[in-house]
Amino acid sequence: MNISTSTFLTKRRGLKRLDEEQEENAATLQLGDEFQLQQLNHQGEEEELVALSLSEARLVIRESLQERKRLFQKWYHNDTGVKAEVSGVEEEEHNSSDLQKNEDIELFNNQQSVEEELANIDRVLEATTPFQGTNSSGNKSNDNEKSRGVAATNNQALKQTLVYLANFSRFRDPETVTAVAQLLRSITSELHPFEIAQLGSLSCEDADEAKTLIPSLNNKISDEELERILKELSNLETLY
Repeated sequence: MNISTSTFLTKRRGLKRLDEEQEENAATLQLGDEFQLQQLNHQGEEEELVALSLSEARLVIRESLQERKRLFQKWYHNDTGVKAEVSGVEEEEHNSSDLQKNEDIELFNNQQSVEEELANIDRVLEATTPFQGTNSSGNKSNDNEKSRGVAATNNQALKQTLVYLANFSRFRDPETVTAVAQLLRSITSELHPFEIAQLGSLSCEDADEAKTLIPSLNNKISDEELERILKELSNLETLY
């Protein structure tokens, strides 16, 4: 998974290139502007490209959900009246999910199965999505209905992403993900962030498979060093 920080004036992919030299080439990582090492952020400022492995992306999103839960708990405790008005509900707020009320609930831990993790994701998305009321009328009801539709669509997209990440992330806990990142940074060859992210995501058995799936590695790293890295990654891999 490649997570690019550039969302500012990015050219749309799929448009026919006028310059033949800019045609896509996986062997040289000519795959579009989002693969440039320097990207533009929302403020139009240059930043280095950020590329995350599947395992890193999973942990980042899980931490974001934890923070989302904490913010909604604070909202629930400190601003219940406003929350009820925005949601279009009154007494129903007293029956809110325990995730909104109980700060001690741990959403994720390293001993959870994939099924338990996804069940907790469902819980936090449901508990931290506003506009769930049905008691209001008129324009407010219509606005709430639209908001519920947008929230449901966003939650579904997020859930599908997390289902994929939970099933295909190679490394499960933060400590192992950190160890993997340190290992990949130790590679003497200067690799592109995308190549590093792919090595952390793909479970390659040998150098030949890795260079077939990531063709840009062919002229950057020796088979011997790549075999060593792949073996150490395999030793770190979490099977679940």
